[in-house]
Amino acid sequence: MAEGATRTRRPPVMDPGLSLGWDDGPLDGLSCLLRCVESALRAEGFDNREIAQALAVPLDLRGDRRKSSWFRHGRLDWRNAVDGHEHWDEFTALVAAGTPCVLMPDRYYWPGDEFEGVAHFLDHMVLAVAYDGEVLEVLDTDAPPADGYRRRIPVTPDVVRGCCRFATAHFTPPHDDAAALRATLLEPTAVALAEDLPALRAVARRWRRDGLTGPAARALHVVVLGAVQPSLFLTALAVEQAYPALATELLAASRAAQKLGRTLIGAHRWAGAQADDTSVYAPVLGVFEACEAALARLGDELHRQLDLPAPDPAADADGDDEGVWRRIVRNQAWCYADRVAPADQHRDEERNR
Repeated sequence: MAEGATRTRRPPVMDPGLSLGWDDGPLDGLSCLLRCVESALRAEGFDNREIAQALAVPLDLRGDRRKSSWFRHGRLDWRNAVDGHEHWDEFTALVAAGTPCVLMPDRYYWPGDEFEGVAHFLDHMVLAVAYDGEVLEVLDTDAPPADGYRRRIPVTPDVVRGCCRFATAHFTPPHDDAAALRATLLEPTAVALAEDLPALRAVARRWRRDGLTGPAARALHVVVLGAVQPSLFLTALAVEQAYPALATELLAASRAAQKLGRTLIGAHRWAGAQADDTSVYAPVLGVFEACEAALARLGDELHRQLDLPAPDPAADADGDDEGVWRRIVRNQAWCYADRVAPADQHRDEERNR
């Protein structure tokens, strides 16, 4: 996995005692995706500082400034299919040979999932670490802690069908000094925040005017917990030795984002079948605005402590006020898998053989 480095290789594990920021739970600081990559990188011999610097990327609220799944020190190579049968042989050959693979299953087919047999929803990631022809073993932030966050999943045609998105990880150990961290993390975050805050405020105005329903709210929580919070948290860890004061500000903003994400998830669970009722998510708007305020404070501190030119308030009038909302819409389409095959297609094929 690691390119250009020879290190002691270990079996991947999810261990709260080793992991970055794992306090109350596995999603403290990192997304389920990044927990999987963290486990894979640690298995390759990366230490925690190297993991943080390898995975940290500049904050980008619009989500269009870098190629998806590319990091400053590596990338994830995704294979996407409508039906997991299309690449099952490649996937299982990699896993059986010892290459851990990040898997984003279609939760409609995932055993025991809240969406099993209910809806096609793709937002959760696990790390596939073993396969023996009958059972797929994965590390999963949602698995029982007593089992070491492992699940052993008997392979059925539905499970194969649901393994429609997987990725291999390709990273090199980072060697960032203070100048590199400033140039590749802190300054780009300051610039992007100044450009994107008007679009974040526009989301709040839209929410206040039109309300927010379940699909958009779920897409928003994926953006917040899958991208915004991890970017802030990992950047804080990556720069804490070179820029301790800014690391403190980054962590404060990360906590505000985490609170927003968790509050949205709580609203989903409370809403149940009422998820399209906009009143369900109205109480969360205040938490969204508190996160917005924390990000604005972070932007001010980045400009002040890095001695950057202050943003031009007049530029807000020419900015892209729909950029953050477009990201939410894109995420909604991705997570809800609008183009997946009909739920019973594979079963029909099996019956006709």
